[in-house]
Amino acid sequence: MTASGQRLANGLLAGLVLLLAGCVTAYQHGQTALRDGRYLEAAARFSEALADDPASVKALLGLGLAQYRLDSFQAAVGFLGRAVLAAPDNAEARLYLALTYLALDDQGAAARHLEAVAGLGVHPRTAAQASRAAALLHRGPLSLEIRELVRKSFENEADWHREVIEARLASHLYLGPAWFSRDPAGWSPLGWYPYGVPPP
Repeated sequence: MTASGQRLANGLLAGLVLLLAGCVTAYQHGQTALRDGRYLEAAARFSEALADDPASVKALLGLGLAQYRLDSFQAAVGFLGRAVLAAPDNAEARLYLALTYLALDDQGAAARHLEAVAGLGVHPRTAAQASRAAALLHRGPLSLEIRELVRKSFENEADWHREVIEARLASHLYLGPAWFSRDPAGWSPLGWYPYGVPPP
């Protein structure tokens, strides 16, 4: 290779590295921080993402989840409520909005959102648990201990579901030739599932 060809190749490689480094967005930083339990950092990153795109349901949900994890339930209601208004079929936003209302001792609102979760095509185990919890909430005021038990059970359920999905995706997170669109299971070699993630 000539010296000019080598310089061109080096320049292209440097450009590619810069391009890939710039692809990590505030939202992606927020997701990483949220997953790692750095909730203040996650809230800051999701706020940046929301400043760039005020209508982003993903950023609203991420910021709502970060506020929820920080026990800032009034703030969480605002962001999660906006996410649900923008995307009423988003089961995760509905679930955490229900749990936030439960933390705020608004059992009626929590029950309504849990009933909605049960009808959104979530995993049958989650749907059954949401229906049972909604029925319990409709029976009358629950003690703080029972509300916290319900809340923590759903948090554990959501964590379980996320871990199952991540485990199912992990074996497919490899980079393959771009011309392969899907294998027999429907997984893309680029690590995403273009037809929706299959239920666990």
